[in-house]
Amino acid sequence: MKKILIVSANPTTTDKLRLDEEVREIQEGLQRSRSRDKFELITKWAVRPDDLRRALLDHDPHIIHFSGHGGGNQGLALENNTGEMQLVSTESLARLFKLFKDKIECVLLNACYSEVQAESIYQHINCVVGMNRAIGDRAAIKFAVGFYDALGADRSYEDAYEFGCSAIDLESIPESSTPVLKSRNNPQGANSSNKTIPDIETKIAVFLENPEGQVSLNSAFYVERSLIEVDCYEAILQPGALIRIKAPRKMGKTSLMSRVLHHASQHNYQTAPVNFQSADAEFLANLDQFLQWFCASITYELNLPEKLNEYWKGVLGSKNKCTNYFQRYLLPAINSPVALGLDEVDEVFKHPIIAADFFGLLRAWHERSKNETVWKNLRLVIVHSKEVWLLRWFYGMALK
Repeated sequence: MKKILIVSANPTTTDKLRLDEEVREIQEGLQRSRSRDKFELITKWAVRPDDLRRALLDHDPHIIHFSGHGGGNQGLALENNTGEMQLVSTESLARLFKLFKDKIECVLLNACYSEVQAESIYQHINCVVGMNRAIGDRAAIKFAVGFYDALGADRSYEDAYEFGCSAIDLESIPESSTPVLKSRNNPQGANSSNKTIPDIETKIAVFLENPEGQVSLNSAFYVERSLIEVDCYEAILQPGALIRIKAPRKMGKTSLMSRVLHHASQHNYQTAPVNFQSADAEFLANLDQFLQWFCASITYELNLPEKLNEYWKGVLGSKNKCTNYFQRYLLPAINSPVALGLDEVDEVFKHPIIAADFFGLLRAWHERSKNETVWKNLRLVIVHSKEVWLLRWFYGMALK
């Protein structure tokens, strides 16, 4: 009988993950498999470093499955005695697993940016799976289900990895290349993903892709900057988050924004991208019309009925009406975190009076999110190329 030890940690200072659902899906899959009598499932929750070491000693498992948060080079996130995050370094994990190298057959690190830990543990364990970037809850759960369904059907660890990636693909989730296999029994080599050896058609498709402008989520042309992505993915999950992506043109700002919004959607956020280049000139000539266009654009992206007529009445100014539209209609109607991706805001800079009022309004919303519950659900990603004007307007500095 093979023992599967599932250790999970979701510190109170990190975003809540659906770890219980992941474990339940794994357990149900193994129970209905034809080889269910060959596996024993052991679960450990809210794991602290001492808990991990003791669990390995007490249960002597063959398979280790970690569910939780990863921090790339910083390590894996376990919990301390008060339930807050305690990072365990890559070197410490490798040293611990080395002590069990004659017993452990496979380690699955189902956590964002855990490939660095997988690489280190692979020095001592023959089969290790990690994630080369952030992975959403849905993709993580589907990979685990596919992996253990295959083990329950007496397939190898290498096959189980492929079934896990396939399970992500079958759900049309663009993250099947995120899990990375490191196995000494893998005929494709030590480091592999399900896209290691593309067929001729795939090569042709990549060759013909036009990398001009924004690239798709699974594009081979997107250059990942792991530290930047990690920071953005972590920040967007914080109440009242504000992320400013500033870089020269053609540096991948919009592509990064789309990945941040996608990461948010994987955590059940509603997302609404708005490109200010799509605003007609007439809307950029008048603050009232501009804010109505802005509200209508967000409403459309959120698939809600437009109710501007109900909120654009009376003697209140345009900024008050826009604020009421968000506070009393959009945010309560969604009743979940909403991430707005504001792209090409440079277009607004060309209209100084509108820019001053608009960015001041966004700043006011961000300040309200520190104390007011409804505004905590609003997350902002602002993308631009120019620097000085945004800093002056957004942070309330005097114009000169």
